[in-house]
Amino acid sequence: MEKKERQEEKAKKKADQKRYAIFDNYLFLYREMLRYKKSSLLWNVLIVAGMLGSSYLMAFTSRWMVMLIEEDALPWRMILVLTSMVAAYETLDLLARVSWRQAHILGLRMRHYFQKKILDKLGRTAYANLEDPEYKRMVDRAKELCYHWNRDVRVCVNQSRSFIQCLLQLLISSVLLSSLHPLLVAALAVSAWLQYHSGKWKAEWSRKQRKNWQELDMKIRYVVDRAGDFPYAKEMRLYEADNWLSGKYKTFMRQRRIWKNREIFVGAAAGGFGQLVYSAGQAAVYLVLLAGVLSGTVTGADFVFFISLALQLSQSMSQIADYLRTLRESVVSIADYRIMMELPDSRARPLSGGQEPALSGAPGITFSHLSFFYPGTEKAILEDIDFSIRPGERIALVGLNGAGKTTLIKLLCGLYDPTDGEIRFDGHNAMRWSMDAYYRLFSVVFQDLNLMPATIAENVAGVDGEELDRERVKDCLKQAGLWERVEKLEYGMDTYLKKEVFKNAVNLSGGETQKLLLARAIYKEAPVLILDEPTAALDAIAEQHLYERYGRLTKNRTSIFISHRLASTRFCDRIVMLKGGRIAEIGSHDELMEKKGIYYELYQVQSHYYQEDRKESFSSSLDPEWEVNGYVEE
Repeated sequence: MEKKERQEEKAKKKADQKRYAIFDNYLFLYREMLRYKKSSLLWNVLIVAGMLGSSYLMAFTSRWMVMLIEEDALPWRMILVLTSMVAAYETLDLLARVSWRQAHILGLRMRHYFQKKILDKLGRTAYANLEDPEYKRMVDRAKELCYHWNRDVRVCVNQSRSFIQCLLQLLISSVLLSSLHPLLVAALAVSAWLQYHSGKWKAEWSRKQRKNWQELDMKIRYVVDRAGDFPYAKEMRLYEADNWLSGKYKTFMRQRRIWKNREIFVGAAAGGFGQLVYSAGQAAVYLVLLAGVLSGTVTGADFVFFISLALQLSQSMSQIADYLRTLRESVVSIADYRIMMELPDSRARPLSGGQEPALSGAPGITFSHLSFFYPGTEKAILEDIDFSIRPGERIALVGLNGAGKTTLIKLLCGLYDPTDGEIRFDGHNAMRWSMDAYYRLFSVVFQDLNLMPATIAENVAGVDGEELDRERVKDCLKQAGLWERVEKLEYGMDTYLKKEVFKNAVNLSGGETQKLLLARAIYKEAPVLILDEPTAALDAIAEQHLYERYGRLTKNRTSIFISHRLASTRFCDRIVMLKGGRIAEIGSHDELMEKKGIYYELYQVQSHYYQEDRKESFSSSLDPEWEVNGYVEE
């Protein structure tokens, strides 16, 4: 057992090392650059060529000018050489600057390229992943490749290009300077090696300690975002939540500054050691050059030339350690992006490309011994759910808080994959269908009232304004009972929603929002209609109107209606009562009332509190405290 654990730990460590390997991650980045735009690599090559060419051209120009002076060359000859060198220098410098501008623009576009890939990943990942806090943290880390001020893709490319330029400069200068004294290059190499490891130690410390301040950064962002978030504005003012948030902000920032100060201290210690080593290397260069001048082995032209080379080499030796350190720091964002993008989506079926449902009209639905556990939990949320819904049947799903109603609907809609069992449509195993095709089976109104910052028509149709069927949108709004309200608006169905996004937009009330979501479900015309607490935000009159329209809404559809008001389920064909993740009872309202089981008792509890004679004695086997407060929707 211990041997197996050691092997697993060794494999994990090896995988982590690969994830954060500089060469492997930057090779990935450059492959993505070529995949996005092949010219991006060319512009970066031209930048390096222009910078190196202009740098060494100036060194040789100084040498040639001193040689001409020593030879007593004619002035016109010196002017011609100098003019030619300056013209060549300006040409190379212009090439580098133009190429840098093009590379910079492409770098900004590369951020959008990676952002789009993250959005695509989030769009196809399993719904359960989006509820996982650890998955969310991985997504936040992956987004640093797009947003982080000193680790985004543009910075990563710039740093890697600068490193390559510095490395080439180091090699060229080393070859030229070795003719003066080979040991001089070796001494500078040792200096660079020591500088690199001092920077590496700081980067390694930051990577290991990063988790300590990452959570604080998330909390700080959350507090700042909530302070200006419109949905929270009422509570912020009425309950003085701004003071509470301000206090939290001060606490989090105080803790964050502690870690920042530690990071600064570690960086200063590493930087101080690196500067000391750099100064020692420079001193060695000047001592060798001075000895050469005194011994007569170094001429005036050579002195100027080697001084220039020595400065370039010293600078390269110093910078290469810094670049390696920054590469190790920035490579974290590339590694985090790759880790997130390589995560399995926890789907048992593909998003697209699978089989298409071969259904005609309203389907029959079978839940065959269905069970579901949340990952990492031992208690089943749903256990052995086994029943069938007939084609076109209207089912009411009821139960106490935590009974599993919403989870069952999420399983039916393909948002979760069942732990055991299967769901069949007209006898076909739905797990064999692609998710795109599967999603087309459902029109759903969830409890969460989520609208998009778009026009009313676009929210109903789910497509761009130029593609939607306006007459169909109007008919759906009428069926949902919202057309009279929309018709009175200045721009009608073209009115934008979300005032916090658009200047002339409107914000709908809770009931109006619920009607709009119902219109969206009607517009889709899917064969299965699911209404999860569709009357929770409606007044009594609007609720009654919905019940009256329910027969028309569910025509030629199989429908499931979830409600905590048992009186509202009487128009359904059958009622499924869930309790503790299991089916407690199934039957029509009259059948369950005659049976006098748990449904009967729940119905009596609710109806009792709507009656005038509430003081009349009432008893049931239910918890008295629950009779007043317990029946709430999950």
